[in-house]
Amino acid sequence: MNVGVTNSLTLRTYYNRFSSVASGTTRKSASTGTLSMADASALRNAIRRLEDYDFESATKVQIQEKLKAFTDTMNNAISSASKYGKGDTSVKNAASKIKHLNSEYASDLQKIGISVNKDGSVSLYENAAKNYSAEKFKKFFNDDSKYLKEVYDAAKRISRRVDVRI
Repeated sequence: MNVGVTNSLTLRTYYNRFSSVASGTTRKSASTGTLSMADASALRNAIRRLEDYDFESATKVQIQEKLKAFTDTMNNAISSASKYGKGDTSVKNAASKIKHLNSEYASDLQKIGISVNKDGSVSLYENAAKNYSAEKFKKFFNDDSKYLKEVYDAAKRISRRVDVRI
């Protein structure tokens, strides 16, 4: 899985107290436990923030940045939990659950400009915000979304099982 990380304010906001490992050299030198905890927490933050985001008042550039940070966070969570999960079945299963959900909801994700790769990671179309309506984003990222609830729960399982002292 090739994980490319944007260096955006949105991404740092999703990572909150773990913003130092959102990208860059600090991320490369962090332990798998720290990355798994940071990425799972960031994914949960991303979901909550996108559920409350006002897509209709946002510019296309702002929406694109939010979506890019969401997909990067999703891919980071999958990658780090898969690596950490080699020693913890619960974390490995949670990472697999996220991949499975991405595949299961691939057609819904595609409707907002996110494609699902063969390995379960996601990619954002370069012009997703320009090609899709704010209404579609608002509908997808509502707080009743079964997909988002299940991804959130899987990320929560990762956060609870990871030992950051590793």
